[in-house]
Amino acid sequence: MLDRKKNDLGNTGTTEFEWSGLTKIERRLIDLYRRLSEQEQLQLRRVSEVLATKPEETPVS
Repeated sequence: MLDRKKNDLGNTGTTEFEWSGLTKIERRLIDLYRRLSEQEQLQLRRVSEVLATKPEETPVS
């Protein structure tokens, strides 16, 4: 969702209707994400994937 690029030339801006389902914090995070360089976005996606995955259970000794 966050990494979608605007490919539609007719879409010059985001209407309030499209954003109405998002909280203020979510809108701010999306805005900040879009300001990142491509390299920074890639690094953030990698970190997010690592944090979102459940690590393999290791036996505790």
